[in-house]
Amino acid sequence: MSKTELEHAITEAAKRVASWTANAKKIEQQIAAAKGRIATADNQRKQSALAASLGDRAAIGELAAARAVHATAVGDLADLGHALNDAAAKLWEAEAEAKGARNALAKFEADVLKRKRVALACEIDKTVATLASQYREYEQIGNEIVNTDPLPLNLHGMSNAEGAAGARRIRAAVPNLLEQVFQSAAHDEQKKEPLATTEARFWNLAPVETTAKAA
Repeated sequence: MSKTELEHAITEAAKRVASWTANAKKIEQQIAAAKGRIATADNQRKQSALAASLGDRAAIGELAAARAVHATAVGDLADLGHALNDAAAKLWEAEAEAKGARNALAKFEADVLKRKRVALACEIDKTVATLASQYREYEQIGNEIVNTDPLPLNLHGMSNAEGAAGARRIRAAVPNLLEQVFQSAAHDEQKKEPLATTEARFWNLAPVETTAKAA
């Protein structure tokens, strides 16, 4: 499904949630009204009971009417209770559907970001490969200098001084990001692989075609 379709599904699900919420509220209002009719009928029966028992025709009629109202309201209350349970179930289904629709959109957007990150990882792999190649050439030139220059490289004549100093210069030149990101991985035994490959595997995506090799 496209993002537009997923967003439409969320809108429709939200409408169903709103509809069943309104329906449940209507039933609750009817339940409150039925309880009110029962209370009114009970009050009328109390008021008419004495006179009706003494033969007052008007009271007898009022008592009969109150009983009828009471019985009808009790039946309505029972029916409305069933209706409210069914409406609550429908509301739960609508809310579950709405949650599922939101999750589907979130997954869609997350997948877009994952693919974007893997694509960027491919670019990083190319940069890393270029840097590794340049660094190997840098070291090679340094070694050639050591082998060619007849002068000692420091006061103690240490032949590896240039290599150590060169490494320090490289470290000083790289962004702090590299030190911050990789300082905890100094002794990591994970095998060397292109970043795009490991990134795709981490996100459970299909393997990525890449020409870059792990440095």
